[in-house]
Amino acid sequence: MREAGGDARRVAGLLQASGSDERRRELALSRMARVAAQACAGKDAAATSHACALLREQVFERCEHGRLDPADARLLCRQIDAAESAALEEASASMRSLEALDRACTETNTDLLPRIALEGAPSADSAALLVAAGGTLSLRVATGLLNTEAIAAAGSAAARAAAQGAAVEASGEDARAVLAFPLLDRRRLWGVLRVASRTAARFGRGEKRFLRALASRSTALLSAERTRESEEQEARLRQALQTFESLIETSPLPIVSLDCEGKVRTWNRAAEELFGWTRAEVVGRPPPYVPEEKEEESQKLVADCREQGVLQGREVRRLRKDGSLVDLSLSLASLRDAAGKPVGSIAILADISERKQREAEEEARERFREHFIGIVGHDLRNPLTAIITSAQLLLLYSALNERQSRVVHRVAASAERMARMIDDLLDFARSRLGGGFPIHPRRVDLRELVEHTIEELEFAHATRTVHFRAEGDLWGTWDADRIAQVVSNLVGNALQHSPDGSPVEVTLVDRGEDVVLETLNGGPPIPAEVLPHIFEPGRRSAGSGGLGLGLFIAQQIVLAHGGSISATSSPEEGTRVSMTLPRRARQKAP
Repeated sequence: MREAGGDARRVAGLLQASGSDERRRELALSRMARVAAQACAGKDAAATSHACALLREQVFERCEHGRLDPADARLLCRQIDAAESAALEEASASMRSLEALDRACTETNTDLLPRIALEGAPSADSAALLVAAGGTLSLRVATGLLNTEAIAAAGSAAARAAAQGAAVEASGEDARAVLAFPLLDRRRLWGVLRVASRTAARFGRGEKRFLRALASRSTALLSAERTRESEEQEARLRQALQTFESLIETSPLPIVSLDCEGKVRTWNRAAEELFGWTRAEVVGRPPPYVPEEKEEESQKLVADCREQGVLQGREVRRLRKDGSLVDLSLSLASLRDAAGKPVGSIAILADISERKQREAEEEARERFREHFIGIVGHDLRNPLTAIITSAQLLLLYSALNERQSRVVHRVAASAERMARMIDDLLDFARSRLGGGFPIHPRRVDLRELVEHTIEELEFAHATRTVHFRAEGDLWGTWDADRIAQVVSNLVGNALQHSPDGSPVEVTLVDRGEDVVLETLNGGPPIPAEVLPHIFEPGRRSAGSGGLGLGLFIAQQIVLAHGGSISATSSPEEGTRVSMTLPRRARQKAP
């Protein structure tokens, strides 16, 4: 401090001796500025103020003793004031830089680093953090006024810093001063810290030191962040792999994967149970379940999968360890690495042996149905036709006595009843064995059809009476032969189960889109526990002599027309069967 005081006195002496020589006066003032700056260098605010006060005292002392003009004294004091102000500002900036750097050292949020850069470098008015990935820079976060497209462009300060691996100081890019620091860790580039100023021509030494330290901190944060992300990603991948392996192992379906050489890599528990080989017996070897004669087929499936990517629902037959064969549904997918190169395949298998067995049984039933219908329709009907024809010829052209005629009539009636039973059997077989009741609708007057059917029944039951009533428009589109069969079954059933002296009532009514036919007969009611089952096959009353298929067949024909049929029975009203037919037949599966 004494040296500074002596320097101040010598500067004052020089200023006094300069007289009117402007050049010597400027030299003296410049020297005073340096003296003041040296006196303040490296001091805190209090020490700086104290040093400058001592310098002023030396100037004032010389002025008091008349050895310095007051005007010159004021000039010297202004130099001291300027030096003090600059020193205090620099100290303040250094303090802010230290505080910002301290915050940076404790900060773990990388995205806050540009804001810290502005806090610690007063000259900067924008800052950006760019990250490196795949050989290019991309903006991660920025603050302040800047052109976000230009800062990472080719030839920019940031791009040059990344390429050179060293700090770059430049101008342009909408700024007077630009600093870019590469964030390098063991020669690995994590990114670039870029700061810029539109007002200052250059950054101070203290700012550069701070920004360099901040860049080092940014490197550490980015490295730690990437390491953490990598570890988290690896943990997620491990978890996903464990989940995938658990799903494969617990899958109820056999899952098998092969490598590019065709050797087993995955063999889950369901595969062990299905084929009989343990995992230890097959992993690392070609799959043992392909029969020798199916080897070419298996190779073609793998080739098709490699070409198409996925195969689904291919039916194959494979070998078990015990030598038996099993029918399988195979879904196959190609496995590829990150570059898209095939590295193997994975197969999901489903045992379809039961389905195949059901299909075989269904085929057998179909063959049986065709065989059965053929037997009933041809082998039984032909002899009956011959019997009926012979009986009719005997009755027409032979001179038979009364006893012989009764016998021939009985033979013909029995044969005709047997023919009706065969027709019922054929209808039942078609409905039960998949043939259904085919109908051939055409426009029909239902009134005329019912009247004709009733006339035939009255002729066969000469002692019985049928009361028929019809109302409204009774035209529609139905299969006349099948509907006549229904009417014959319903009215014939009513005649059969009612007392001889009681009439059977038949009504046919127009109901708009539908037509309703009802039969009503007296006699004992149908028991309540039997009534819900009268349309089931095999339901017949004692002594009826039939197969119990009449009402079942009637119901199936009505359903085939899209209609409905029901029955009620009570001691008061009797037994009523009601059939509803849509005016235009809409065939349904029975």
